Amino acid sequence: MISTIIFDFDGTVANTLNFTFKKIIDLLKKEKLTNLPEKDIINQIRSKTYLQLKKEFQLSWFKIPFLYKKVREAQDELNKIIETIRLFPGMKRLLLILKNKGYRLAILSSNQEKNITKFLKAKKINFFNDLDCGSHVLGKADAIKKFLKKNNLSKKEVVYVGDELRDLEACQKVGVKFLAISWGLHRLDVLKKSGADFIVKRPSEILKIIDKN
Repeated sequence: MISTIIFDFDGTVANTLNFTFKKIIDLLKKEKLTNLPEKDIINQIRSKTYLQLKKEFQLSWFKIPFLYKKVREAQDELNKIIETIRLFPGMKRLLLILKNKGYRLAILSSNQEKNITKFLKAKKINFFNDLDCGSHVLGKADAIKKFLKKNNLSKKEVVYVGDELRDLEACQKVGVKFLAISWGLHRLDVLKKSGADFIVKRPSEILKIIDKN
């Protein structure tokens, strides 16, 4: 039986997508890595893995530290406007119901803790038992393993709710079920094709799946 739900933050709980797309497009244009129209860039981002994007935009491994720095700079900038970022419709009600039902709720995110805590406070959704933030830009498999061990949880007791292929891949490595949402970064058809265990198009469907499992 599922006892614990791990949520991604960006694109799953908080609608930071426009901010994210703008930052990526600005960076690609500034570094002259693509001449594609913005619409096509967004489609590439929403349909490909990070390794595929690396190849598409001809990014060398030597660029990774530079890109990591840019991610951190963007997160610092996000902190200034995080209170204006919207919560996805239906998410607050879902979290409240899950909390009242006794489920353990966690956030596992590469975003900074200061951004997430500020957002949760602003939206009055301090329902989470655990926050693991800021150190998972290149993948979350190890973080998920540590979370399971720390809380003495089996793989069957946990489901990860997210919107990104890298998180799906991390869950597959660990053996944790992945619940893919339709309102986030990667397209639902791409997540489904890549092996997501569950597919939902609205937050209310998450509750039904978790209660059944």
